[in-house]
Amino acid sequence: MLRKIVVISPVYNEEKYLLEYYKAIRKNYLGPILFVDDGSTDFSSKILKEICNLDTDCDCIRHPSRKGYGAALITGFNYSLKDKFNIVVTVDVDLQHDPKYLPVFIDKLNEYDVVLGSRYLQIGSCLNIPKDRLIINRYISRVLEIKLNKKFSDPFCGFRGYKTNFLKNANLKENSYGIALEILFEIVRQKVNYVEIPIEAIYHDMNRKFLDGLDNPRNRLLYYLNIIQRKLEEIYEKQNNDNKSTSR
Repeated sequence: MLRKIVVISPVYNEEKYLLEYYKAIRKNYLGPILFVDDGSTDFSSKILKEICNLDTDCDCIRHPSRKGYGAALITGFNYSLKDKFNIVVTVDVDLQHDPKYLPVFIDKLNEYDVVLGSRYLQIGSCLNIPKDRLIINRYISRVLEIKLNKKFSDPFCGFRGYKTNFLKNANLKENSYGIALEILFEIVRQKVNYVEIPIEAIYHDMNRKFLDGLDNPRNRLLYYLNIIQRKLEEIYEKQNNDNKSTSR
């Protein structure tokens, strides 16, 4: 069966990186790209329009105002399902994700339903990661391992690949960064095959901030823990309902 592949890239005020990112992608991948402009207020929209005018394999959906990173991904996932793509790879445009790994992701999706990039599998890679992100990543990874009995070494890496059958059955609601955690819970819920592959940890701007009031590490950690608690409660509720149905 011919595989129909699309790369999805959320965009919010990325005028600094967009052209360089586009050129880097095209060195490694020549198929369709969907940019989801999440209400950018800089020149990102203009740059995206120029890219899409020159490259007919590029498309752009624009949110009139900012909805959040997760909302941008959900818009992209819905696009992939509507246009009957088989494979989706998500790549951030800030050049933290080296497009040289794209062929590896696409190849691995021959064997797996989900491919997760991990910045923590390469020896010495943690040296490049800001301390607060490293601590939170490790803590959340451990919490997930305890609660789900699954090892996710990099719960928040946005460089991921999916078969669209997985996305079709996924219940994703989180509009902000926590969508990364929702996806991991979906992997467990759907019992799909997944693999982690090592990627480089690249940070061009060590002062890059989180949005949605999450730049404060404590706020960010509490936000992630709240999502985990909510998803666990959903699991327990379903188990209780299933048990009640069985006992009738």
